Amino acid sequence: MKRIKYSIGAILVSTLMLSSCSESFFDINKDPNNPAEATPALVLPSAVAGSAYVLGGYYQAVGSFWSQHYAQAPAASQWTEWESYNLTEDNFNTQFRTLYTGALYDYEYVRKSTAASESWSFYAISTLMQAYTFQVLADLYDQIPFTEALQGEKILQPHYNTGAVVYDSLLVRIDQAMSKDFTISSSINPKASDVVFGGDMDNWQKFANTLKLKMYLRYVNVNPTKYADEIVALLEENNFLEEDAAFSSYKAEETGYNPFYNTFLHRLGGNIIANSTLADLLAENGDARLESFFDASETGSTYAGLASGLSKSITGKTSKEYATPNITGLSSVYFFTLEETYFLIAEAQARYGTPAAAEAAYKAGIDASFESLDLPTVAASLYPYDGVKSIMEQKWIASTNKRAIEAFLDYNRTGYPDFFTKSAISVLNGEDRPKRFFYPTSERKTNSNTPAKVALNVKVWWGK
Repeated sequence: MKRIKYSIGAILVSTLMLSSCSESFFDINKDPNNPAEATPALVLPSAVAGSAYVLGGYYQAVGSFWSQHYAQAPAASQWTEWESYNLTEDNFNTQFRTLYTGALYDYEYVRKSTAASESWSFYAISTLMQAYTFQVLADLYDQIPFTEALQGEKILQPHYNTGAVVYDSLLVRIDQAMSKDFTISSSINPKASDVVFGGDMDNWQKFANTLKLKMYLRYVNVNPTKYADEIVALLEENNFLEEDAAFSSYKAEETGYNPFYNTFLHRLGGNIIANSTLADLLAENGDARLESFFDASETGSTYAGLASGLSKSITGKTSKEYATPNITGLSSVYFFTLEETYFLIAEAQARYGTPAAAEAAYKAGIDASFESLDLPTVAASLYPYDGVKSIMEQKWIASTNKRAIEAFLDYNRTGYPDFFTKSAISVLNGEDRPKRFFYPTSERKTNSNTPAKVALNVKVWWGK
């Protein structure tokens, strides 16, 4: 795989500002476009952009390959390492470092500075987004620097915590942050600095509930009763997201594009096509989403896909003969989609509630997926309800172009969809698939507490 240098612009602004002097932002002799003082209002949006850059860029891409939304195109080889699972510790090195030195550190700055001033809205948003980002890292690496992380020079080599410890700690943090009084005079509303919900704290409460539900469901294989009461209480309260939670501040210029589009379609185009596992399923069911998820092939205007690992065995063809992802430079990066929220509710109802409520949420999730693409809804007739299996299959379909890393994690947690094909060039034994990332080289070189290397096919703590 080629090594690429990235320009992440605004994502690094807050890190640079944190090392600056603390003169007044409003000094008329200072350039307001280059403030000397880092404030929560400036740092928070940069932190969210940092999370979106990684989660919506490389993590979205590898999730799309490993959940068989996408495949490597013939006559190209940029991402064959992902299809063969022949990874090294250099893979996703930049992304790990970017999250820890950028987004997570910035969230921590906002958390600490606003806790001192009791500006609880900023505090809660930064806590929730930091928890969300930590949770994804714990899912991918199993153990991560957490309790000793983000301490700067105080702790240069933080110890790693298990995923279970990270989860339990984050759940406490989330409840603690959302227990604050957002109406007191010191709690300044973030408004435009909140690039997700524009300062709507009711939506952030819904975000918190949705995040907790997702995290509780990670326990179904290891301790399904641990948070059963909390799940039932959330279902009874029914105060979950009713809209997407997304970062949408992209611009029609190269430095402002959606991160997936910028790297994988704009700069390295011709490498990614539809995977036949997804494309054939949609075609067989007459599912109109096929023509929304993908652009038709340049040659023949078809929606053909290719199975994982077959690119090297195909001769005389290029990406022009296959469907390609329909993602633009202005596409949003999603932290939650509305359809994902419905499928989370459906799974929780199927496991801890009632079949009727599970089926209703399942159908609502399919409808939301179609509606997000401006398509007529067909949930009841196209995909009959069949318990958790059908929920996870539809969640997988709906995550196309939006939440592929979550689809990959769901597969490792539930085993669904259960019809994935084996990559033709897999270096793993039998039907084994990736279940984690390797610890980055940068960590191993600088942090002596980095755990020993674990095989790619070893499940993380909540895995099936």
